[in-house]
Amino acid sequence: MLDEGTPLAALSLNELARRAGMTKSNVYRYFESREAVLLDLLRDEWLAWFVTLTTTYTPPPDGTPPLRHLAGHVARTLAARPLLCTLTSALPSVLEQNLSAAAVVDFKRLTLAFFDEAAAFLAVQAPGLSAAQAQRWLIDGAVVLTGLWPHAMPAPSVEQALAQAPDLAVFRWDFAADLERLLYALARDLTSSS
Repeated sequence: MLDEGTPLAALSLNELARRAGMTKSNVYRYFESREAVLLDLLRDEWLAWFVTLTTTYTPPPDGTPPLRHLAGHVARTLAARPLLCTLTSALPSVLEQNLSAAAVVDFKRLTLAFFDEAAAFLAVQAPGLSAAQAQRWLIDGAVVLTGLWPHAMPAPSVEQALAQAPDLAVFRWDFAADLERLLYALARDLTSSS
C-alpha cells in the first residue's frame, strides 16, 4: 500500500487486513497495533538495506578519504530505499506510538543488535573508525535521516513554491548529497574526538 502511494497517516489496519485477506481481529493475533506492523516492515527494510550496503561496497579510489567514500555509499544506498527512509523518518512520531513498553524494548534491542552488526562492517571499511564510533555514527545518522527526509521530499505545493522563488533555494534539499555531507561531518567529528 505504501509503495502504491498510500500516505503513512492514511494506512489503516482495517484496509491492511482486508488487502491481506484477513479479519482485523486475526491481524491482532500477530501484531498489537498498526504501528507494530510498520515496525516489522521497517526492520525488514533495514535488513535489506544492510545486504545492499555490504554487497555493493567497493574500496575508495586512490586519494579519496575512506570516511568520505563510506559516507557517500551509505547515503546513496539509503536514498535508493525510499520506503526505508519514510518509515525511519516516522519512527519517533508515528511508529513508536501506540505500542506496549515490551514491544518498544523488543524493537530497540533488535535495532541495537542490527546497529552492532552494521557498525562492525563499517569499522572494517574505514580505518580510524572503531566499532563503537560506527555504532554512534549509525544512531546519529538515523536521527539526521529522520529530519532530512521530509525536508527533501516536500509536498507538491512547497516544491512548486521553492521552484518559483530562487531566493528560497536554501530550503531545497538533495537528499543523497546532503545526507552524505552530514554523515561525513558526523564521522569526522567522531574520529577526531577519540
